[in-house]
Amino acid sequence: MKQLTDFFKNLFEHSDFRSFWRNGSWTEFHGWLYIISDLLIWSAYFVIPLLILFYIITKRQKLRFSGLYILFATFILMCGATYFVDALMFWVPVYRFSALMRFVTGVISWVTVFYVVKILPLAFSLRSSDELESEIRNRKRAETELQEKNELLQEAEKIAKLCYIQWDVMNERVVLSDAVKHILELAPDKKLTHSNFTQIIHPEDVKHLEKMIDTIFIKKFFPDFYCRIITGKDEVKHILVRGEVALNEYGSIAMINGTLQDVTEQRLYIQKIQLQNQKLKDIAWIQSHKVRSPVATIMGLIQLFNKDEPEDPINQQVLEGIQEAAVNLDEVIKEINDKTETMKLNK
Repeated sequence: MKQLTDFFKNLFEHSDFRSFWRNGSWTEFHGWLYIISDLLIWSAYFVIPLLILFYIITKRQKLRFSGLYILFATFILMCGATYFVDALMFWVPVYRFSALMRFVTGVISWVTVFYVVKILPLAFSLRSSDELESEIRNRKRAETELQEKNELLQEAEKIAKLCYIQWDVMNERVVLSDAVKHILELAPDKKLTHSNFTQIIHPEDVKHLEKMIDTIFIKKFFPDFYCRIITGKDEVKHILVRGEVALNEYGSIAMINGTLQDVTEQRLYIQKIQLQNQKLKDIAWIQSHKVRSPVATIMGLIQLFNKDEPEDPINQQVLEGIQEAAVNLDEVIKEINDKTETMKLNK
């Protein structure tokens, strides 16, 4: 213990040692070659930690294994310090301080070794530059393919007049695909929310929509339904709404995912077909009821006509009845023709 105490007490005492110049037979060339070599090594070892420190400060947000950089910088700095002390001892033989410097350097060296051994598995698991470049190429290829598929999907949505809608019930947020503005004919700068979405609903369908929303939240089931909207160009469109609900852990509706599809042409075509069917039914009713009556009248009057005695006074009444029935039949035929022409115009 006394030796340890005396060591640190006389750490910079050098009177009991000889300097390098006085220890041995150094020539001036040999000595200065040794000194300059030590100083060159020390200066390089001093600059390298500064460069590492500058790199750490510059890349601190992206740097991995920063502790290893610090340990290497300290290790190199301490190694360089031992060379500087060796050069100094040509004049000042601080052997105790030199021994302490070497010991500290040795400790830091082994701490660095243990740290390197600790991070080696992780370091070896990192990808090489070739692997990273290959991954970057694959990602760019995947991004390109994804972009192409997204463009095709948008084109398909445009052709099908279909858009995607997501209603975050918990956060009161509505997310819509880009096709929605094309379908609803909204201005590019107008944002669609749950509140102003109800404002574009046709006045006659508002109650129906409110009823469907109540049904969805009560039954927690999304039935398909139709509604009409008034677009930004004041045009009426028929929209088919489909979707499904997503429940949270408490059984409440957290999210509603669905689609809006412009089915105006289909709905108008169906309505036209229904109208034509109704007209066909009307024509069929006219033919089975209105046409049958005058025809039956004419056939009955013909039975009353006295062919054997043309001068019979009743024949005159029969002919008048036939004429009246023929006029009625002509009016019925005109009515059928009018309905038929109307159907042709509506095609």
